[in-house]
Amino acid sequence: MTLEFIDDIRETAWLRPPESGHAAAEATLWLGPAGFEAYGRVLQLPDPAFDRQPEAELADEVLEGTLGDVELVTGIVDVLGSSSDDLRFLQWDGYPYRPALPATSRFDLVGLRQYVLARGTVGDWARWVADAAEPHGRAFPPAFAWPADRTWCVAFDVDAHFAGVGASEEAITRLLDAEGLTTVRASRESRPPLYG
Repeated sequence: MTLEFIDDIRETAWLRPPESGHAAAEATLWLGPAGFEAYGRVLQLPDPAFDRQPEAELADEVLEGTLGDVELVTGIVDVLGSSSDDLRFLQWDGYPYRPALPATSRFDLVGLRQYVLARGTVGDWARWVADAAEPHGRAFPPAFAWPADRTWCVAFDVDAHFAGVGASEEAITRLLDAEGLTTVRASRESRPPLYG
């Protein structure tokens, strides 16, 4: 199977925040849509010592020990498991994919970003993004990934140092206990610490 880009953006309507405003939009970009029982943040980098700490202040050994985008996303999906054979992916159209994203319908989440919708397995996505990255370049994460049954959602915003996950309490507990992933609990009502 290969990653299939699809035009039916009705499948993305559930991601829209139920309330308007900047805080609701940011919460969705960072943690996924409202309505899940629990939320967590799977860290790619440790949280900053203070809000807007420059990422350049991190020691080289910290940066060298981090999971890449593909490893982080596939690790999360492996832990969340059961319904991961039929996934949806929103790819942000601001990344420099080579070749560029296909000319399919764009999904606009509250006027902040434009995305293209794709369907496949996490392996299909990993192969596609590896081919779409420039040689020796970054393989960019999906902005959102979720199974067809919508039992969980992974959100990985452009500037975040973490992937947010909305899911059941049991699924978030599995992420908290997973070896190789550093996960902290999160809330849509609290702004996460960010690098500047």
